[in-house]
Amino acid sequence: MKRKIYNFYGFIHALKYPSILKGSFLSLWDERIYKNIYHIELAANWLLFMQNQDSGYSRKFSFISGKDKSYIETTGYIIPTLIEAGLYLNEEKYINSALKAGKWLLKIQNQDGSFSEIDTYQPYAFDTGQCLIGLNYLYEHTQDKTYLEAAKKASYWLCDNQEEDGSWKRVAYNTQKHSYYTRVAAAMYKYAEIANDQTIKAAALKNIDWVIDNQMENGFFRYSSFVENIPAYLHTLIYILEGFLDVYELNNDKRILEAILKNAENFKHINLNKDLILCSQYDENFSCTNKERCITGLAQWAGIALRLYAITNDDDYKKCATNTLFYLKAKQLKSSLMRGGFSASIPFWGRYGSFDFVNWGNKFFIDSILIYDRYQIFHVKEQESFVGTAFNITSSVVTDSLSYMDQEYLKRLKKLLPKEENIKVLDIGCGKGVIIKELQKEFPNIEFYGIDPVFEGENIKKGSIYTIPFENGSFDIVMSFEVLQHTIIKEALSEIYRVLKNDGSVIIGERNKYSVLGILKPFLELAGKWMYPFDSPYREKWFSKKEWEYQLKTNGFSLSDIEDIEGSGKKFVNRYLLIRGEKL
Repeated sequence: MKRKIYNFYGFIHALKYPSILKGSFLSLWDERIYKNIYHIELAANWLLFMQNQDSGYSRKFSFISGKDKSYIETTGYIIPTLIEAGLYLNEEKYINSALKAGKWLLKIQNQDGSFSEIDTYQPYAFDTGQCLIGLNYLYEHTQDKTYLEAAKKASYWLCDNQEEDGSWKRVAYNTQKHSYYTRVAAAMYKYAEIANDQTIKAAALKNIDWVIDNQMENGFFRYSSFVENIPAYLHTLIYILEGFLDVYELNNDKRILEAILKNAENFKHINLNKDLILCSQYDENFSCTNKERCITGLAQWAGIALRLYAITNDDDYKKCATNTLFYLKAKQLKSSLMRGGFSASIPFWGRYGSFDFVNWGNKFFIDSILIYDRYQIFHVKEQESFVGTAFNITSSVVTDSLSYMDQEYLKRLKKLLPKEENIKVLDIGCGKGVIIKELQKEFPNIEFYGIDPVFEGENIKKGSIYTIPFENGSFDIVMSFEVLQHTIIKEALSEIYRVLKNDGSVIIGERNKYSVLGILKPFLELAGKWMYPFDSPYREKWFSKKEWEYQLKTNGFSLSDIEDIEGSGKKFVNRYLLIRGEKL
């Protein structure tokens, strides 16, 4: 009830910021995706906007209270991110912003070396550890020993306040032990490496040992939540892996990597086989307890997946990152005062940071996309990966048997295909080849081939509609059934045009948006009753007859014929179109 009341007042306060509210709603349909450099610049500029007069970064922009005070904890770890962004973008303004924030940290560090939480003013281990990340980086970047001295003071304060078992409790949030304080241990370990300080290194590893000892048989880590007995947010679950991975990359301890993979393999499996976009909260059985999205956690997960791909060479981790960053780039706001920012949750009234735009979401997004950019994965490949994973999760879409519509298409194909000519036909997105196999029985004169992003077999190649694995002018006919609705249509038709002979033709079977199902589709999608999730950055594109004529003509084809097919046998309920065109 308390959260419902908060959300109600949040909405009322939101009305005070119409341009921002408009920008948030625009994210529902302005989901354009650009080159990575543009998304990085957008995100970094938003952080500059969030830098306060004192040089710290505002914790959040809230619909309730507006721009918040400077957040010591996240300012600490935003510093390396903005400097890296500045180096990537070749822009001094980001580096200068981070350097100003670093000087601010030196001013506000407590005499004992700790850093305080901004609401309670109490020194906390986690806040101190995150500032230590910035101090370590600043020393390495500037070689200014003032930062090294500050890092030493912070490290020894953390060491002095550590519990016997290696955890932190008396200086921890809610005076509870948290396994995501591996992020603190990693910062201490980094300092110890820089300063060759064995005392601090031992303290850091003591915490790492404690967290490993609290890993469950299924890979889940106990004490992973902000508050006991409440399912952990993805944010803190991935924090644990980040801390571990930071230490592993410094010492190559296989025991740490084993703990990471024992946990991360669960998220990888969920991401590729169950939840196309990871949920906001998971319980100790890795079951989703909150189907909203925690944007920060998703950005962190993309980064972890990319780092694990670099270590393991497991393409599935790269696919997890590709799908997640495709989603995040779509959700980044493209307009309003919040341009370049992210709402803390999707939907933006969700449990995590209701109605807030928090600075750490941008930090982890930039970190992840800077790694991702090295792989040069372009928009069409991102879209194809996302759609392919959705198909994999909705495994009932592709079967070994002929569907009702397969049979309807076959009736018409048997009338259209020549029985005497020796021609070559390609079926794009053929699945397991059920239509090809059926046609081969009646048309032995025709050479049938298929491509599919998932399946391969006799005469079926595994491949992409955007890069069809055949030479120019290879086919007399290219056919595709309920596939183009899942593609970037211009790119797909361009590639079909390439592999067709000069007098070749195309046969396309697709849904007609002017039907009862077509009208209901947007509502079913938002309700999560479709193959893509409710907040999917990509949705099936259903076209009318006029739209199909336009698509063909603008991509090098003339329209020969469009035939209506009643998919369910009932008028207007679930209609399809059979479109035929000729290569110009």
